[in-house]
Amino acid sequence: MNKSALGVFFKIPAPGKVKKRLAVEIGEDSALKAYKSMLKATIKNISVLQGIDIYGFYDGILKDNTFMKIFPLIPQEGRDLGERMSNAITLLLNSGYKKVSLIGADSPDLPVSFIKEAFIKLDSFDLVIGPSEDGGYYLIGMNKLFDNIFKNIKWGYNNVFKDTISIANNAGISYFLLSEWYDIDDNTHFKKWKDSIAYPEAI
Repeated sequence: MNKSALGVFFKIPAPGKVKKRLAVEIGEDSALKAYKSMLKATIKNISVLQGIDIYGFYDGILKDNTFMKIFPLIPQEGRDLGERMSNAITLLLNSGYKKVSLIGADSPDLPVSFIKEAFIKLDSFDLVIGPSEDGGYYLIGMNKLFDNIFKNIKWGYNNVFKDTISIANNAGISYFLLSEWYDIDDNTHFKKWKDSIAYPEAI
């Protein structure tokens, strides 16, 4: 077992269950296909990481895990996103890992150098956050559990990152901010990914 663990939060691809904002713009079937592409690209992207154990935390009904066989799958548990992330970090820290980071499948072309940097910075900081363009964050990492980071946050709104930093400042938690990146929730950002060299044409 390595000292570092990366958890990937994702939803089991199912009609009407994923990328609802994107579905409004491009249709439910296209949004489902887009999410499947994002999930597969994310898995391929992080598969090059070395010295970091990877776990998939899923939401939904798991019927077929053939596309996720490269790492263990664990169901998300909690009443909201914050509680589910807190529980995932707790599980991994209690399993013996010294540094834990979580990402989603919404940033399929996230530079792996960002993820590597997050774990390096956790040697000097208690908390690492990767801010996203929409006001949320694409990565959060800790070397110990700070449960208050996930409380009293209005998930899905554009002040998630700002409120999280406010909590960290008020609690005196040392943190490091990674470079900003984007996640895919609408057609504008989906097109941005499709126009990039990272888009998997074969998927």
